[in-house]
Amino acid sequence: MTQPVLEVRDLTKHFPVRLPAIQRLFIRSKPVVQAVDGVSFALREGEIFGVVGESGCGKTTLGRTVLRLVEPTSGTILFDGVDITHLKESELRPLRRSMQIIFQDPHAALNPAMSIGQSIADPLLIHVLATEAEAKTEALRIMTEVGLSPANQLYGKYPSDLSGGQKQRAVIARAVILKPKLIVADEPVAMLDMSIRARILDLMLELKEKYRLTYLFITHDLATAKFICDRIAIMYLGRLVEVGDAKAIYGDPKHPYTQALLGAIPVPDPERRRHKTLPAGEVPDAIYPPLGCRFHPRCPLALPTCGWEGRDFLEYLERRRLDSRQAQADEAVLGMIEEWRANLFEVRRDVRDHDPTEMASYVRSILPQAREPLAKAVIAVDIERDDVVVRFRVPDPLAPKEVEGRIVECLLY
Repeated sequence: MTQPVLEVRDLTKHFPVRLPAIQRLFIRSKPVVQAVDGVSFALREGEIFGVVGESGCGKTTLGRTVLRLVEPTSGTILFDGVDITHLKESELRPLRRSMQIIFQDPHAALNPAMSIGQSIADPLLIHVLATEAEAKTEALRIMTEVGLSPANQLYGKYPSDLSGGQKQRAVIARAVILKPKLIVADEPVAMLDMSIRARILDLMLELKEKYRLTYLFITHDLATAKFICDRIAIMYLGRLVEVGDAKAIYGDPKHPYTQALLGAIPVPDPERRRHKTLPAGEVPDAIYPPLGCRFHPRCPLALPTCGWEGRDFLEYLERRRLDSRQAQADEAVLGMIEEWRANLFEVRRDVRDHDPTEMASYVRSILPQAREPLAKAVIAVDIERDDVVVRFRVPDPLAPKEVEGRIVECLLY
């Protein structure tokens, strides 16, 4: 079996959250944004591996981290068999020419003070691979190849003189001119008109075949991923929840999040309308992600063992407040929601100013009205000294599993 071009093992990238000086005095652990949290995958030579997910799920951070444009928090990154996880920039520099990136925004990716030709030729000069004359000749050749014609006339043009599609072609040419092994394409067609997207994708496929490129293709567009990718990883809140062959995932998605994403794609034929199972609520906070399976608060197929916790109970109380009658009844017995304290798999409230027996009984009476897996996840509603405590079961261990030729991170399997 051939060696992967890129192999990532349990990669994490956390960004510290800036807090006011006074607030830092009262917290034990500094909060972090868990942008990428335990991601593993491998890319074979000549493969297009897609990373698909909603905005904010960590796709771009993943792409930048594997290229060491941002420093990983932990994990291992192997590029062409070399561990680059902790290489110094001086040691990493010789490898830079073999791994390039296509940025999402072509307008911001090009230096407005440099001509298009200079921007494309510059990588050859930076890596001392050609003289200025040779770099210009090579830039003109690659410009023609990517469709920037006539190259001689466009060479001296500035980014402000070009259309969005031409700018993206220039960004692609700049990445390909070094003939790299790996290209991270970060939403390369997201900023382009629909009429131009297919041409750019066709161009990327042509360049892949000619130069034997390997792509890590980042996108939120499932239709684009289906068109261009060999394998797909579905990303949610810093985790890969399903990884496998593109045809298999589109034909028979296994993870509930994947099913929801594919179910939301419009079908032009009204006689082929598919059943939609849209996730409930909003994407959780990446600073304090849900325990257990991170998708469980929104999952239509969640189990009692998926990781329900004290915060889920408070969210349930918040939803009940949308009904004014329920809100009045709840507040009369339970008090304000802010007075409840969630801590991992329990939530409690000081009851010195309330009847603890009445409060505990009321909590037990409203739990059956919650979502069934949430209600069944509660193992006890107790009175403990001056507190009423709602306790949840510890979730089952969650780990990636092989399911019909793909990797799925879900307790349903």
